Amino acid sequence: MESFLQEKIESLRFEMNDRACKHGSLTDERVVYVSQQLDRYIFVYQKLQRKRDKRK
Repeated sequence: MESFLQEKIESLRFEMNDRACKHGSLTDERVVYVSQQLDRYIFVYQKLQRKRDKRK
């Protein structure tokens, strides 16, 4: 699960940067959409990390 999340996060980061370059703005709705997806995956990843750290 953790490696899947890491790969998805990296993929979305690349896609967000690519769209920002293509559309010339970080506030373009297509860039914001990907950014929101990225935020969700980062949140889930951080939650997983905290849960794992608590077990140690």
